[in-house]
This record gives sequence, structure tokens and C-alpha cells, in this order.
Amino acid sequence: MTPDSHALRKAKVYEAALTLTARGISPAAMTIQQLADAAGIGKGTVYEYFASKEEIWQGLARYCFERENERIALRFGRCRTLADLEKELVDYLQEVAAQRMSTYKILAASFGQQRSLPDCTDDCRRQLHAITDELLDRLRAAGEIDPALTTAACHTALFCTVTAGLVALCCSAVSGDALPDLPQNLRDNLHRSLRAGKPKAALV
Repeated sequence: MTPDSHALRKAKVYEAALTLTARGISPAAMTIQQLADAAGIGKGTVYEYFASKEEIWQGLARYCFERENERIALRFGRCRTLADLEKELVDYLQEVAAQRMSTYKILAASFGQQRSLPDCTDDCRRQLHAITDELLDRLRAAGEIDPALTTAACHTALFCTVTAGLVALCCSAVSGDALPDLPQNLRDNLHRSLRAGKPKAALV
């Protein structure tokens, strides 16, 4: 079997885990048989690719991180202004809430087990930081971000926007309460956090 086909078979198991999580099955309670059934393969076939359930979760966490990083890199790569970033980030959050909350449940679980997944979480966070730093450098060069802000402060502003947005969207989905002002509020908060100040008027 070629490496590509091996990776595709593993991805099938990972996608099955995401499907089961989306149905409300806890990753901790998920069984190999459930994964096999959801993936449309035999239980023995799962064990051909994974030595244990723990190995599945380790691979799944990396799979989720890397796919989300690819999506974020694509969106950030389109940003040339702060307004672009505001739109892309809010659109991304709405996309996650509508389509991929199971992915974020897996990621949250992996952070909770970070002692067993240090390489995965560290590698993927470094990759995400590099993607974000490239974006920030581009926006700084364009005069879109307050030059007085440190990179750490910019990362914090982005993290807070993402966290607040996901929490609000999740609560909205559970309660059924619409939040029509949320997208604009998130854009406004991010803008206030990062915007470059207007140049002071020259003294006469």
C-alpha cells in the first residue's frame, strides 16, 4: 500500500470520529467498533492502521489541527487590510459554528490531554503562530495595525475574538436565540483592538 493510500485510510477513520462527535458521542466514550461502523470498514481493518485507541486520538488531534491551520492560512492569505481580516475571521467563526463544531470538540479534548500530545499541540501551535505572524507583518507594513502594539498583544486580540465568537455562537446554537448583532460586534472589537491611530495634526 502506498503512503498516500495509507494516509487516506487513516483520514477515513478520523472523519468517522468527527461524524460520531457531531452526533453527540463523547470521544472518551467512543469505541473502535463505532469508528469502524461509521467509517464503513471492519474493526480489524482499524487495527491494521492503529495500534490502540490512544494512537487514533493522537493522529486525530494532529489531523484536526493541520486542517484548521490550512483553512486559516487560506483566509489570512487573502487579507490585505484590517477590514479584510475582520471579515475573514468572522466568516471563519460562522463557518466553524455551522459546519465543524465537532472538530473544535476534538481540539478542546486534545488540549485537556496535552501531556500525552505535546508534540502535536506544540507543532501545530507553532505553525499557527507563524501563519498569524506573517499576516501581522503584512498588515503592519501596510499601516493597518497600531505600530505600538506588540506581536503578543495582537495575538491576544485575535485569540479573544475567536474565543468570544465561538462561545457566543455555541450558546446561540444551544439556546436557539439569534444573535444578529454578533458578527458586527466581533468586527468592531477586533478593529478597536488592532487599528492604527490617525496621525496627529501637525502643529502650526
